[in-house]
Amino acid sequence: MLLLVSAAATSPVAEKVSSGQRAAALEFLSAVASGDPQAVALAIHPDDLQALRLRILGLLHEEAKHGDSTIRSRLFGPGMPLDEIERLTNTGFYATLAYKLYVAGREYSEVEGLAAIPDKGDRVQVVVLGRQPRDHGKVQVVNVVTLRPYGKDWKAALPTEVEAQIDDLIEGRHIAVAARPSGGPAPSTERYETAAPLPAIVELLSEAEKSLTEGRCEEYYTKQMSPNFRRVTGKKALEALVASCQNSMGTRQLLLSTLHIVRGLEPRYENESQRAVYDLSGQGLPYQTFSLEQVDKHWYVAE
Repeated sequence: MLLLVSAAATSPVAEKVSSGQRAAALEFLSAVASGDPQAVALAIHPDDLQALRLRILGLLHEEAKHGDSTIRSRLFGPGMPLDEIERLTNTGFYATLAYKLYVAGREYSEVEGLAAIPDKGDRVQVVVLGRQPRDHGKVQVVNVVTLRPYGKDWKAALPTEVEAQIDDLIEGRHIAVAARPSGGPAPSTERYETAAPLPAIVELLSEAEKSLTEGRCEEYYTKQMSPNFRRVTGKKALEALVASCQNSMGTRQLLLSTLHIVRGLEPRYENESQRAVYDLSGQGLPYQTFSLEQVDKHWYVAE
């Protein structure tokens, strides 16, 4: 009996959910349901975002000292350089990382506060009952959102599920969550057949990489880029592309990173095998695909 009384005395006592807590919980749940990683980041407590950014940057700097990039590639894709990651704000850092995460969300028109349970430190576990929009059905869903004080208001803490998924990525473990990526589109049900690159494509990629490595940007844009691309690109625009490649190490490195990644992938062939398209999603590059095309029996970079 004494043990039961002692346990009851030390257990957190549920409190009434305040209007500020209810508003913060709805803000976070709505942000997750929107699929916009920027909105999710803005709904999370700034201190948690900063702590996350500093922790991961510490890991990235430590591995960079040893000439390694394993964690960086797992979190941001091999195409995103460390100096670009360093320039991200706390919000941008999370929003960029979020495309590797899986967070399920459901839209609610309003939430009813059920209980606020004090947790470690300044955290409070808020239990709410979410009411869906009228055209989404009558089922009400219970959610638990961890909140932290934010001035006179409240903000959601970084979810422990997100922290666990980040640790999974860092360690190279599979994230076994059946949900769509946070901030990303729903997975396509369409499946594409890929095939090994043709010898002529391998040769093109090797030549293009050699041209850029040796700083011969004009050769890359006039010999390895498609005649179709050069035809629709104005003279001044083409000269600007060559100048940017020659004068900017960052631009040249982006092109080289793309070619390096592509050489390890298989393309899908389109237009009666006259076009080869590589899927670059999740590679940390500013574009999702990379295309080659065959013109007069020669292969070129399409765009």
